[in-house]
Amino acid sequence: MQRSAYRTVFILTVIVVLSLICSTLLQAQKRKRKDEEPKTQVLPLPRELPMVLKADTRGLDFHVSPLLKTGGLSAQIHRSLTDLLRDTHGETIVKLRAFVSGAGDARRVGSEVSDLFTSRKQPLPVLTILQVGGLGEDLAQVIIEAIVSTPRTLNPNGLVFLSGQTGNSLSEALDRLGKSAKTASVAPEQIVSCTCFLSRLENGLRERETLQNTFPKAAVNVVQALRDPPNNINMCEAVGQLGSASTEAPLLLLKDARASVVRSPQLVFTGLQLTFGSYLDDAREAFNRLRRAASVAEAADSTVQLNAFSLDMTSGSALRKSTSAPPSTFTTQIVEGLPAMDASAGIEAVLVPDKNVK
Repeated sequence: MQRSAYRTVFILTVIVVLSLICSTLLQAQKRKRKDEEPKTQVLPLPRELPMVLKADTRGLDFHVSPLLKTGGLSAQIHRSLTDLLRDTHGETIVKLRAFVSGAGDARRVGSEVSDLFTSRKQPLPVLTILQVGGLGEDLAQVIIEAIVSTPRTLNPNGLVFLSGQTGNSLSEALDRLGKSAKTASVAPEQIVSCTCFLSRLENGLRERETLQNTFPKAAVNVVQALRDPPNNINMCEAVGQLGSASTEAPLLLLKDARASVVRSPQLVFTGLQLTFGSYLDDAREAFNRLRRAASVAEAADSTVQLNAFSLDMTSGSALRKSTSAPPSTFTTQIVEGLPAMDASAGIEAVLVPDKNVK
């Protein structure tokens, strides 16, 4: 009996010791895991957006995202892009132009476009991002225009691009734009897109209604270019459909009307090419970069429309002096900001492939 009792005590002692050893080892392992730094999660970089894309003229369609009044900038960007993708029914968006209001980082637009389009397995579009003074609603932070390539024949006779027309009021700018359209044989109901940069946008709903009443079938957009405008200059640009077929050249410039008549089967759209300085050399380098990009699409010189967005008159003037593009195709607009802290200006273009104008 005594020997059996000793054996029992020995077994219990061994069990207790082993339990203590296991507990000590487990605690040490937990401390080691706690002290170890977590592994860094490597996220894939966003796909880089293209600078130049080509599309068929006859199938181009124009859209503007709804003006949102809820959520922060990132949420509004995502919702605006989602709305555009829904409204275009999976058709290819060739060009986006985003107008951002407020103090948010406008560069979020590019990363959101890359992420969303990649996740939806959609081709990436070219992109222009502009920071403006206001959108007509205090809570609205972004509105996005889209040019869409569709398989449908929407513009059988071609398009007319009307470069910026200015006036001391919205009605004056629209009146001049209407006269240019008439010179190009484009009726108000044939205008498919119209954007106005206003010096002051006090009632966004009213101004948009004015545009919609003037051009009833157009995708319209109105922004206030600067928070604190130095003058009352307003600028409007538009795109219209040609009403009748013609055997004239693929690209015809109506210089006095600041209109480019396009019968070319294809058009080339670029994103915003930034320039970092106000000197002529800086402007020339920006045009050289844009020209090199356009050469990939065989469209280096045949300008339909050229828009320069600058932070001041000096940068805009340098860009104008650095291009051989016809004055009737060139528009300069001062804006609140650009998608790079040290950028002074940016240029975007619509071109005709060179092979179509030879």
